[in-house]
Amino acid sequence: MSKLESKEKEILELFFDYPTKYWHFGAIRNEINLADNKISKWLKKFQKEDLIKRIKPRNKMPYYLANHASSHFRNTKKVFALTKLHECGLLDYLTSLEEAKTVIIFGSFSRGDWYKESDIDVFIYGDVDNLNLGTYLSKLHREIQVFSGKNTEDLQQIGSALLRNILKGTTIKGDIPQEVINNAAI
Repeated sequence: MSKLESKEKEILELFFDYPTKYWHFGAIRNEINLADNKISKWLKKFQKEDLIKRIKPRNKMPYYLANHASSHFRNTKKVFALTKLHECGLLDYLTSLEEAKTVIIFGSFSRGDWYKESDIDVFIYGDVDNLNLGTYLSKLHREIQVFSGKNTEDLQQIGSALLRNILKGTTIKGDIPQEVINNAAI
């Protein structure tokens, strides 16, 4: 995905945040303060890229819908999510935590199926006593759910089912310790 202009990014984010919503042109205009010709240009571009579909029911106004069945849409959405986490500084902050051996973003943000109300799931293996996410909560307008462990007892508390889900996430720092893998297999 090329570097997007901010208004273009805002339009695309509407389809990422509300992947099943039928967007009429006027509703997009109300959400994004931008000239009609610019909105139209970017909607056409997103259609060509197979990110959205324009649907024109008979005798009704057309609407736009996220093409969530498209692998290109899902992959672009995953990259968009990680880019957003990077641009606000969260990824750099998490990777700078000295006592964190491993950091994994998992759940809907990693899979690319998040929506407007989704939280951000983070797993940290190591000590997280001095973790301060307040800045990022306000920048991202999302809750950040942190799961952490520093030994086998902590990992057993998390549970094998959740650990298996965590292992499917995106590792942004370190390697996955064998201890985590072993507890996921229980």
